Amino acid sequence: MAWKAIAYNNTKRVMPIWDSSGLNFMPSNTDLSVPENDEPLLIMDMGGVIRNRPNPFTLPTNPDKNYIDYGLIWGEDIIDLIMSDRGRVVLPLRKLQGLKELDAALTYAEDITIGIDWSNSVEAQHSDFSIDIVELLKELHKRGQTDILLYSLSGECPYIPAGMNANFDIKIAYFSEFKQLPNWEKGVFVFE
Repeated sequence: MAWKAIAYNNTKRVMPIWDSSGLNFMPSNTDLSVPENDEPLLIMDMGGVIRNRPNPFTLPTNPDKNYIDYGLIWGEDIIDLIMSDRGRVVLPLRKLQGLKELDAALTYAEDITIGIDWSNSVEAQHSDFSIDIVELLKELHKRGQTDILLYSLSGECPYIPAGMNANFDIKIAYFSEFKQLPNWEKGVFVFE
Protein backbone atom coordinates (compact mmCIF):
# COMPACT_ATOMS: atom_id res chain seq x y z
CA MET A 1 0.00 0.00 0.00
CA ALA A 2 1.32 3.44 -0.94
CA TRP A 3 0.69 6.59 1.05
CA LYS A 4 1.51 10.25 0.44
CA ALA A 5 4.52 12.08 1.82
CA ILE A 6 5.08 15.84 1.72
CA ALA A 7 7.88 18.16 2.77
CA TYR A 8 7.79 21.83 3.65
CA ASN A 9 10.10 24.73 4.45
CA ASN A 10 8.51 27.62 6.36
CA THR A 11 5.07 27.83 4.71
CA LYS A 12 5.94 26.37 1.27
CA ARG A 13 5.86 22.83 -0.05
CA VAL A 14 9.24 21.55 -1.24
CA MET A 15 10.62 18.35 -2.73
CA PRO A 16 13.25 16.61 -0.59
CA ILE A 17 16.32 15.40 -2.47
CA TRP A 18 19.43 13.43 -1.67
CA ASP A 19 22.70 14.45 -3.33
CA SER A 20 26.43 14.48 -2.62
CA SER A 21 26.01 17.13 0.09
CA GLY A 22 23.31 15.15 1.90
CA LEU A 23 19.64 15.98 2.40
CA ASN A 24 18.39 19.10 0.71
CA PHE A 25 15.27 20.24 -1.09
CA MET A 26 14.04 21.81 -4.29
CA PRO A 27 12.00 24.91 -3.44
CA SER A 28 8.60 25.74 -4.86
CA ASN A 29 6.07 28.54 -4.67
CA THR A 30 3.27 26.19 -3.64
CA ASP A 31 1.74 27.02 -0.27
CA LEU A 32 1.74 24.28 2.32
CA SER A 33 -1.59 22.56 2.70
CA VAL A 34 -1.93 19.28 4.51
CA PRO A 35 -4.49 17.00 2.88
CA GLU A 36 -7.13 15.57 5.17
CA ASN A 37 -7.64 11.88 4.68
CA ASP A 38 -7.88 8.68 6.65
CA GLU A 39 -4.57 7.29 5.45
CA PRO A 40 -1.19 7.83 7.08
CA LEU A 41 0.75 10.86 5.86
CA LEU A 42 4.49 11.49 6.24
CA ILE A 43 5.52 15.13 6.66
CA MET A 44 9.14 16.36 6.67
CA ASP A 45 9.99 19.77 8.11
CA MET A 46 13.04 20.63 5.99
CA GLY A 47 13.86 23.67 8.14
CA GLY A 48 14.24 21.27 11.05
CA VAL A 49 16.06 18.62 9.05
CA ILE A 50 18.63 20.97 7.49
CA ARG A 51 18.97 23.87 9.94
CA ASN A 52 17.70 22.33 13.23
CA ARG A 53 14.89 24.89 13.31
CA PRO A 54 11.66 22.89 13.30
CA ASN A 55 8.36 24.72 12.97
CA PRO A 56 5.57 22.39 14.09
CA PHE A 57 3.02 25.17 14.40
CA THR A 58 2.78 25.51 10.62
CA LEU A 59 0.94 22.18 10.63
CA PRO A 60 -2.66 21.48 11.64
CA THR A 61 -3.31 19.21 14.60
CA ASN A 62 -3.83 15.62 13.46
CA PRO A 63 -2.15 13.31 15.95
CA ASP A 64 -3.70 10.09 14.71
CA LYS A 65 -2.54 9.86 11.09
CA ASN A 66 0.55 12.04 10.55
CA TYR A 67 4.15 10.89 10.87
CA ILE A 68 6.32 14.00 11.24
CA ASP A 69 10.10 14.25 10.87
CA TYR A 70 11.34 17.51 12.38
CA GLY A 71 15.01 16.55 12.02
CA LEU A 72 15.88 16.23 15.70
CA ILE A 73 19.50 16.41 16.80
CA TRP A 74 19.11 16.51 20.59
CA GLY A 75 17.09 13.82 22.34
CA GLU A 76 15.53 16.11 24.93
CA ASP A 77 13.94 18.26 22.17
CA ILE A 78 11.52 15.44 21.42
CA ILE A 79 9.28 16.42 24.32
CA ASP A 80 8.54 19.84 22.78
CA LEU A 81 7.58 18.24 19.49
CA ILE A 82 5.41 15.60 21.12
CA MET A 83 3.65 18.30 23.14
CA SER A 84 2.86 20.27 19.96
CA ASP A 85 0.46 17.37 19.16
CA ARG A 86 0.84 17.58 15.38
CA GLY A 87 1.33 13.87 14.81
CA ARG A 88 3.53 10.90 15.56
CA VAL A 89 7.10 12.16 15.91
CA VAL A 90 9.77 10.43 13.84
CA LEU A 91 13.12 10.35 15.63
CA PRO A 92 15.69 10.32 12.81
CA LEU A 93 19.10 8.84 13.52
CA ARG A 94 20.78 10.92 10.74
CA LYS A 95 22.13 13.68 13.03
CA LEU A 96 21.44 12.29 16.48
CA GLN A 97 24.52 12.40 18.72
CA GLY A 98 24.86 8.64 19.26
CA LEU A 99 23.22 6.00 21.46
CA LYS A 100 23.34 8.25 24.55
CA GLU A 101 21.26 10.85 22.73
CA LEU A 102 18.85 8.16 21.52
CA ASP A 103 18.48 6.88 25.09
CA ALA A 104 17.83 10.45 26.31
CA ALA A 105 15.03 10.83 23.77
CA LEU A 106 13.54 7.48 24.74
CA THR A 107 13.26 8.59 28.39
CA TYR A 108 10.73 11.20 27.19
CA ALA A 109 8.87 9.06 24.67
CA GLU A 110 8.23 5.35 24.44
CA ASP A 111 5.96 5.10 21.44
CA ILE A 112 7.80 6.79 18.59
CA THR A 113 8.99 5.94 15.10
CA ILE A 114 12.73 5.65 14.46
CA GLY A 115 13.91 7.10 11.13
CA ILE A 116 16.86 5.51 9.33
CA ASP A 117 18.39 7.03 6.18
CA TRP A 118 19.53 4.39 3.66
CA SER A 119 21.62 4.72 0.50
CA ASN A 120 23.49 1.42 0.01
CA SER A 121 24.32 1.69 3.74
CA VAL A 122 23.02 3.50 6.81
CA GLU A 123 23.59 7.26 6.43
CA ALA A 124 24.22 8.89 9.81
CA GLN A 125 26.72 11.34 11.25
CA HIS A 126 27.48 9.34 14.38
CA SER A 127 29.42 6.07 14.25
CA ASP A 128 26.95 4.43 16.67
CA PHE A 129 24.43 4.42 13.82
CA SER A 130 26.70 4.08 10.76
CA ILE A 131 26.82 0.32 11.19
CA ASP A 132 25.33 -2.67 9.41
CA ILE A 133 21.53 -2.32 9.20
CA VAL A 134 20.96 -5.69 10.92
CA GLU A 135 23.19 -4.67 13.85
CA LEU A 136 21.42 -1.31 14.07
CA LEU A 137 18.02 -2.99 14.16
CA LYS A 138 19.27 -5.25 16.97
CA GLU A 139 20.34 -2.16 18.96
CA LEU A 140 16.92 -0.59 18.42
CA HIS A 141 15.11 -3.81 19.39
CA LYS A 142 17.10 -3.94 22.67
CA ARG A 143 15.62 -0.50 23.41
CA GLY A 144 12.09 -1.66 22.61
CA GLN A 145 11.96 0.27 19.32
CA THR A 146 10.17 -1.71 16.65
CA ASP A 147 8.38 0.99 14.62
CA ILE A 148 10.88 1.96 11.90
CA LEU A 149 10.69 4.37 8.98
CA LEU A 150 13.41 3.66 6.44
CA TYR A 151 14.16 6.59 4.13
CA SER A 152 15.27 5.13 0.79
CA LEU A 153 17.38 8.01 -0.47
CA SER A 154 18.34 6.44 -3.80
CA GLY A 155 15.54 3.95 -4.49
CA GLU A 156 17.37 1.01 -2.93
CA CYS A 157 16.46 -0.95 0.19
CA PRO A 158 18.62 -3.12 2.43
CA TYR A 159 18.39 -6.85 2.86
CA ILE A 160 16.70 -7.65 6.15
CA PRO A 161 16.48 -11.34 7.09
CA ALA A 162 12.97 -12.78 7.22
CA GLY A 163 13.33 -13.85 10.85
CA MET A 164 14.26 -10.33 11.87
CA ASN A 165 11.58 -8.42 9.98
CA ALA A 166 8.86 -10.26 11.90
CA ASN A 167 9.96 -8.31 15.00
CA PHE A 168 9.58 -4.88 13.35
CA ASP A 169 6.97 -2.69 11.71
CA ILE A 170 9.11 -1.17 8.93
CA LYS A 171 7.70 1.40 6.55
CA ILE A 172 9.64 2.91 3.65
CA ALA A 173 9.72 6.50 2.37
CA TYR A 174 11.09 6.81 -1.17
CA PHE A 175 12.92 10.00 -2.17
CA SER A 176 13.19 8.79 -5.75
CA GLU A 177 11.64 6.12 -7.91
CA PHE A 178 11.85 2.76 -6.26
CA LYS A 179 13.39 -0.18 -8.04
CA GLN A 180 11.78 -3.01 -6.10
CA LEU A 181 9.57 -3.29 -3.06
CA PRO A 182 11.08 -5.55 -0.41
CA ASN A 183 8.92 -8.28 1.07
CA TRP A 184 9.38 -6.90 4.60
CA GLU A 185 7.77 -3.47 4.14
CA LYS A 186 4.53 -2.74 6.00
CA GLY A 187 3.73 0.42 4.04
CA VAL A 188 5.28 2.85 1.58
CA PHE A 189 5.38 6.64 1.59
CA VAL A 190 6.05 8.42 -1.70
CA PHE A 191 6.94 12.13 -1.85
CA GLU A 192 4.87 14.22 -4.23
